[in-house]
Amino acid sequence: MSASYIPKNVYAVCTFQTDGVPRKFVDTRSEISVFYSKGSRTLLTIDDKNIDKEFPCKSPKNAMWSFLAFGAGLIVGALLVLSGPVGWAVIALGVGMMAYGAYHATQISHKCSGSLGKGNWKIEHQTVRFNKKNAITQNSMLICDAGGILSPIFSQSVAEKYTERIDALNNKEIWTNGIASFFGGAGAVLAFGEAAGAWGITKVALWMGGTMAVVTAGSYAEKEIIRSTALDNNEHYQNMNNVDQNELLPGYVKDPTGSTPGDLGSPDVLELDGKTGWFAKDPEGKLIVFFNGKQYVKDIKGNYTELKQGSQLANDLKKIENIDPREMYKNPDAQQIVKDIRQGKYSDNLVKSSIDGNQVVRPRDLNKVLPDIGTIKLQNIKNLGKLTVKGGGLIAFVFPFVATWFSEQARMELANAMAEDMNNGINVVSG
Repeated sequence: MSASYIPKNVYAVCTFQTDGVPRKFVDTRSEISVFYSKGSRTLLTIDDKNIDKEFPCKSPKNAMWSFLAFGAGLIVGALLVLSGPVGWAVIALGVGMMAYGAYHATQISHKCSGSLGKGNWKIEHQTVRFNKKNAITQNSMLICDAGGILSPIFSQSVAEKYTERIDALNNKEIWTNGIASFFGGAGAVLAFGEAAGAWGITKVALWMGGTMAVVTAGSYAEKEIIRSTALDNNEHYQNMNNVDQNELLPGYVKDPTGSTPGDLGSPDVLELDGKTGWFAKDPEGKLIVFFNGKQYVKDIKGNYTELKQGSQLANDLKKIENIDPREMYKNPDAQQIVKDIRQGKYSDNLVKSSIDGNQVVRPRDLNKVLPDIGTIKLQNIKNLGKLTVKGGGLIAFVFPFVATWFSEQARMELANAMAEDMNNGINVVSG
């Protein structure tokens, strides 16, 4: 189809941008002697690879939130299951990850120029040259070294409409990766922390490798399905898929420095007890395959109930904390507490210190209970935290696929913007 050549200051829309404001293409080639409209605007070629102002780029922003969230996840996981030097080491690692995330925050608005300069224009004009360089047209796309795709858009209203849509999609993708990274970090600590022995640790490592393989292969298949079925009538989208092809080999293999915690599969849905091969068994002896939902709900209810009971018992015991144990049997509050314990109002775990050698609860022993309640309540909180991480990790396991969907939608929005803008342009067109 006929397409306009591109003069300087035509709007630029990028699939990796994270704001709703289009930029403008500018000239960067050393020799310039071809202009549009009496020398006021350079006609651009494949050597012109920059914009007037940096985009806030998805790549470093995604890395920032992924490392911040992963570091926070490591710290939370360490607080839940680790102690001593190992716990402090993992917390220090988490702080380091968060610091690295903070570093990426400084790169968000400084990514474009270098990455665009390393990039390449695609779908350029094959025969027309300006200053000995192939001209670019409305069909052309600039593939950025950071991974984004930029294309010229003449209409300001079209450019602004689609930059806002792309911005929204990219920020949703970033938040999705951040959530997955948090549960990946916390879940990894839980999985390794609860693994028994060298073989248990090996199983967790193999599990993580397996989940990464599943996520990689699944994301590749997801992209293939989307690209082969979407926008059949949009020539720009088909061209985009040809010049920016889907690859099975993940980017972090080619460039490990560009990897983020979001590339990890979530390992925390694996149940391990170190005794039953790959999978653990629940208290009823049934094999747990990945995740036992019934036992999970039961454990949440049990810990939450005991936490509430502990708070109630602590409040009741404070009423009698200054009473002489020898006089406790006369006190009506103490008598009521003993009655509640004997009737099963509180869990055995909470009141075990008040039970004597004859398995009888006596008023004189109630003062032995209060010091244990804080420890038990803290353990309940930790148990609920571990259960939350495991449940959240199970859900977050699908988040990489959700993030892939957002990313593919951003590419489709750029293709739609190009199609909608085809009736605009200058009166110098290619055949």
